[in-house]
Amino acid sequence: MDFMKFLFINKPFFIEPLGIMYISSVVKKKGHDVDLVITSDGLEKKVSEFRPDFIGYSIMTGDQNFYDSINRDLKKQFNFFSIAGGPHPTFFPEMLEDSSFDAICRGEGEEAIKDLLENPDFKKIPNFWFKNGNKIIKNPVRPLISNLDEIPFPDREIVFRYSHIKEDPIKHFIATRGCPFNCSYCFNESWAELYKGKGKRVRFRSVDNLLGEIKEVVSSSPTKFIYFQDDTFTLNKNWLKEFTKEYSKKINLPFHCHIRPNTIDEEKVQTLEKAGCYSVHIASETADDRLRNEVLKRNMTKEEILNASELLKRYGIKFMLQNMIGLPEGCLEKDLETLELNIECKPDYAWVSIFQPYPGTQLGEYCKKQGVYTEDFSDLGSDFFDSSKLNFSKKYKNQLSNLQKLFAVAVEYSDLYYSGLLRTLIDLPYKSTKDIFTEFYKNFRREGDKKLYGFYL
Repeated sequence: MDFMKFLFINKPFFIEPLGIMYISSVVKKKGHDVDLVITSDGLEKKVSEFRPDFIGYSIMTGDQNFYDSINRDLKKQFNFFSIAGGPHPTFFPEMLEDSSFDAICRGEGEEAIKDLLENPDFKKIPNFWFKNGNKIIKNPVRPLISNLDEIPFPDREIVFRYSHIKEDPIKHFIATRGCPFNCSYCFNESWAELYKGKGKRVRFRSVDNLLGEIKEVVSSSPTKFIYFQDDTFTLNKNWLKEFTKEYSKKINLPFHCHIRPNTIDEEKVQTLEKAGCYSVHIASETADDRLRNEVLKRNMTKEEILNASELLKRYGIKFMLQNMIGLPEGCLEKDLETLELNIECKPDYAWVSIFQPYPGTQLGEYCKKQGVYTEDFSDLGSDFFDSSKLNFSKKYKNQLSNLQKLFAVAVEYSDLYYSGLLRTLIDLPYKSTKDIFTEFYKNFRREGDKKLYGFYL
């Protein structure tokens, strides 16, 4: 295929959009021109000046209508081939039929986009679904990329033009792909089914490859703190030992990672601490054993959550404890038990979201079957902090919205809970408390971020 121009359109971002950056690096390596514009920066002007052959969107569930509307408007003025990729098209490829997009890309996109730019008969390319007149050509996915070291480093140049990204002292990386767990509220089980028989579910970059990328970024931008975005950083003890040993020698910057309570022990925590691990995310989700293990399929005990919290505090690693309230088969009393568990764990920040029944997940479909959720998923946005979409009573929905805003402060200042004042506050009408509680929540979240990423912010 001749020289092409590829434009990405994305909402404003505050951390590096690694998915787009990986695709951009592949397109550039094939000798094509790539650019990126955010939706608040004058799209018509950018498209008019750049004249892209392709426009790509990375779409999460909740944003599909937003991007479709943008693409539909641009199609009226310009001639280009539009591709939707990311989580939503991967799990809901049928979105293509009624959308304005020309194609969707399911799953890993690096090899697929490379074929698209090389193959004149692109309608046979694995991972892609294409419109062909009134029909949809549905290609299967190709095998998962087995050797992650073969993928070019994500394209930082495309985002470093935004000073708030380049100058940010925190830079983001990913060391692995895939998750071995099947939590019912997550897409991982659907991902595993999509790629069944097509490669290892979890793959690791080599330590040398990962450190090579980090060194490159540190040398080209002000960087004081490394953030690893992997679902679970502590899956492989041998890989972790090699990483921490080499990281200490070659990088020696504080870092943050996500871990799972039942994948760590004292040896791993001690290893992380020696290598410079400053903070981590862990998740309890809920204090109720049945909800956590039978409904959410977390397969971990409360003791493992408490033990992980104690180990992290013992070795001085700061941590965010993640939780969900408003779960199907839950109630306010169970949500408050989760708050009590957080008070016992003493995290540096207690993060909480209101459960959303995402389509394609085991729990989302369960909610539909049980009649707990009776909409068609179109009411779900990308925000899971404001309200519940389940068919709870108005009183409980009101309590959830207030509790989400006050959860972290009640964990930090437990007298608010044990005095009974929290119960009074969450019963107030949310319409009257929303602005005040939301601002309070935002300020407290900022303080939580300062604890987790400290003086590096």
